Amino acid sequence: MKQREQLVRRHIISMRISEEEWDSLHQAMECLQFRRVSDLMREAFKLVMAPTSVFETATTEGQKRAG
Repeated sequence: MKQREQLVRRHIISMRISEEEWDSLHQAMECLQFRRVSDLMREAFKLVMAPTSVFETATTEGQKRAG
């Protein structure tokens, strides 16, 4: 395989979260049976990229909490 054809991987997520967010994250991962945060984030990206209203609903709810 040529070098140009190799899959390029990049590190893109770095966040600071509160202890409460950490606990919630681990609970979500346990319920969804994810072993790594990166697996959870990949699924989240799939939802964001999906042509459905699921993300629109989540975005609206997030804006309500933030605003």
